[in-house]
Parts: sequence; C-alpha cells; structure tokens
Amino acid sequence: MDHNRIKSKIQNIDVNRWWGDDFDVRFYLISQLESLKRKIVLDVGGGIGIICSEMNENNFRVNLDLSFDDLKICQENFSPKIQNICASMTNLPFNDNSFDTVICSHLIEIAKARDIAQGMVTKINNINSFPTVEQVFSEISRVLGNDGIFLLTTPNNLRYKSNKLDYNELKKSLKNHFYKISLAFYNTYPKLSKKHRKLNMANVLPKVLSKILDFNKLSKLLVKNDEGTARESVSFFVKCFKN
Repeated sequence: MDHNRIKSKIQNIDVNRWWGDDFDVRFYLISQLESLKRKIVLDVGGGIGIICSEMNENNFRVNLDLSFDDLKICQENFSPKIQNICASMTNLPFNDNSFDTVICSHLIEIAKARDIAQGMVTKINNINSFPTVEQVFSEISRVLGNDGIFLLTTPNNLRYKSNKLDYNELKKSLKNHFYKISLAFYNTYPKLSKKHRKLNMANVLPKVLSKILDFNKLSKLLVKNDEGTARESVSFFVKCFKN
C-alpha cells in the first residue's frame, strides 16, 4: 500500500477531506483489503469513495452514503465500476446475505452521537446501549452473507472522552449481531498533554519510527490485540464473522 499516494489523492480531491493523521487506522484498513479478489463488497458510509477506489477492480464494489454530493464526487473521480448508492446506514436497500465483505469505517460513532442527542440511550447490565448503533449492526449482519466478513474502524472513546464508543459499548453491541469478533486497539501510544501536540506520543512516536520502518510494517506494529479489558488507543480495528 502506498500511503503517500492515498494521502495525495484525498488532498487533491478536497484538502478538507483529509483524515488529519498520517497514521490513521483507515490506512491500515485499506492495507487489509488488498487481498480481496472477486468479492462482492459494501462500504457503508463510504463517502467520496476513497476506500472503494483502493480495492482491486475485480471486486464488485458498492459505495453507500446518505450524502448525494459525496457520491457525486466518487462518481466523478473514480472508476465507473464503483456502484454508488444513496441510502441510510439504518435501512440498507439490499437483500439478505448479499455481500461477501461489509466495511464500516468511522461511521458508527455518528450513530451513537445521534442517540445521545435524541435522548435514546438505555443501560443494560451497566453498559450503555444505543438503538441506532444496534440498528446499523443489525442491518450489516442481515446483508452480510454466510461466512462473510465485517470490517469496522471507529475512534476509541477512552482517548477522546466525548461521544465515541468505548470498549464495553462496542463489544456488547457487536456480540448482539456477530458470531465471532476479533478486536484490536490501534495506536496505543499515550497522549501526555491535551494542550501540547509535541507531547502526544500517538503522533510523535510513529513519526520517529517511520524513519526506520516502511508504512506497512509500522502500521502492523501499531495494532495491539484485545486481551479482554479496555485499553486506551486512538482507534479500534474490528473484524467480525457472520458464521
């Protein structure tokens, strides 16, 4: 995976679309998609289509988003083979078991924020539950085929302390809809100060390591497997299996 090429591609389309982090988990996600061949793939909330555009063209790729403007940008900039669908993450317009792989990258936290804003939060066994999050995962599980794989990235609220999903909320919700879950913490280097960027080790240490490691090796180094307890990280990277 050519990290610098992808970064330039985003910035050339619209500098405001840049993810803002040279070591964003979405680069790691893209690297994991390189092995996909001849699969039917759905990217839920794919926006301007960066992730779909990086997949092998022999896959059947569907880029779904609620923003017509984002889908238009995808259509104008990337392969006409990408199928752009305007629809909601809570009501996917596909038959059951339609996809081999479903991607949901930096979207599910928006569902949580919506539920908080609308006061639609419940607590089950002392863990917050969010109906829109549950609906999104239910729909993804429904359209994912037997033996299918679901790939998810989302910020870790233990780092941000805002309206992102925390470890227990995410795992509980995923377990309601998927058979097997493999969760990893992405970039666990600490943030030593909220005010001083130079004390954010999640930015500083990867930059130092990038001088001696190529991006693919470095991104693998940033992945730490789940050991059953919450851990601070910039993001979660999750792989779920339908059966």
